[in-house]
Amino acid sequence: MRQFIAILLVLFSNLCTAQKISELSPEQLKNDLTYLERELETHNPTLYIYNSKEEIKKHFNTIRNSVKEKTGAIQFHKLLSLFVACANEGHITTGSKDDEFYKGFFSEEFKSLPLEVRFIENRIFVWRNFSSDTVLQKGDEILSINGYTPTEIRNTIFRYTASDGSIETYKQSRLSKELSARYFWFIEQPDLFLLEYRKRGSEGTKEVQLPALSRPEMSRWSVLKGYESNKPMGIDRLYNLNIDKSTAILTLRDFDEKTVEEYAIQAFDFYLKIFRRLRQNKIKNLIIDVRDNIGGLKEFGDDILPFVLKKNRKEVFRELINREGKIHQSYLPKRNRWFFKGNLYVLVNGATFSTAAHIAKYLREFANAITIGEETGSRYEGFAAGTIHYCVLPHSKIKIGIPNLWVRNIISEKQDTKNRGLIPDYPVNSEIIDLLHNKDKAKLKALELISEQ
Repeated sequence: MRQFIAILLVLFSNLCTAQKISELSPEQLKNDLTYLERELETHNPTLYIYNSKEEIKKHFNTIRNSVKEKTGAIQFHKLLSLFVACANEGHITTGSKDDEFYKGFFSEEFKSLPLEVRFIENRIFVWRNFSSDTVLQKGDEILSINGYTPTEIRNTIFRYTASDGSIETYKQSRLSKELSARYFWFIEQPDLFLLEYRKRGSEGTKEVQLPALSRPEMSRWSVLKGYESNKPMGIDRLYNLNIDKSTAILTLRDFDEKTVEEYAIQAFDFYLKIFRRLRQNKIKNLIIDVRDNIGGLKEFGDDILPFVLKKNRKEVFRELINREGKIHQSYLPKRNRWFFKGNLYVLVNGATFSTAAHIAKYLREFANAITIGEETGSRYEGFAAGTIHYCVLPHSKIKIGIPNLWVRNIISEKQDTKNRGLIPDYPVNSEIIDLLHNKDKAKLKALELISEQ
């Protein structure tokens, strides 16, 4: 008990004496960046595998040397994000909800753009308006925000967004979902937004002013305007299976460990039940949808293999390499008796990440699946993932999560690229009119290909 009390006292003392980032000297901030560089070199095994060491070191030095005076939490977060983005690794995380630059969103302190948008290439469209304003409606196009064009906003925020290699679709998916926060962090923190916009279906341009609002204020307006959550509930958070005659659509939404544990799901048994049902229902065509699936437990990538292999192959398909260079090889499994005999189609987009991106690759490489949609968010030839090493920067106390396993894909017979995600056989990009009318062009393309058999 005394030891427990002593630990609490130490923690309380650290909280009371912790300096704000604005109180740190330039040398302390530089030391944090130097510490982070060493941690990335020590714990991220792919740092100099998929990147030029000379170029990375040059970028690190340029960012570190830009620190010449005291700075606030948001500005230092920008430097950290730029630093991390140089590593070209999408699994690295910067900070936590307890950090200065983040926790203000959960109080009345930080006020940001009160809009949910759809950012399509270089165009911004209103999706939900979380303010008292009733002028801006779903589908209206935003032409500028405080004088910044969508292209300028996109290019600026992309610089601070970590992703695998040269993959932009992953950055685009995050930009669309997180514009409010990312505009606040990486562009400006105004009290008022002047928006130039065009009404849906109109040619003329207009202007409207929106006050910056806190997250709690946006939540209240969301309730008042009757916006409903479109997030799947229950087991639908993980998956959904729809069967229509000889075609089935299996939507794999997430492999989050907590949700998997909540429903006591084992990956192999999960797939066994699904593929047995497909065989019993004489399904000839299977569409597997892994769009917006950011991954999770790797077992859900590995354990689908016995059910999709077109033939038995005794080969190493993946290596896991730790920072000491120790290699664990994974062999293709034996095909299960309930393997799928029909035609496979896989729907992907920029938010198909990590384990979900592996599934798409495996289905293409080993099951002759046809891929449809956007480039996936994870590097085709491999990336850093697995267990995460968390380091706390010595002065700012910001926590950085660094993946410390190199997930190296050995077999890449269907695509030979560097620093790119899976490039679909049939690229499909949705326009705002498709989203407004719930027209799923990727799924429709799969159904069209099925009808042409």
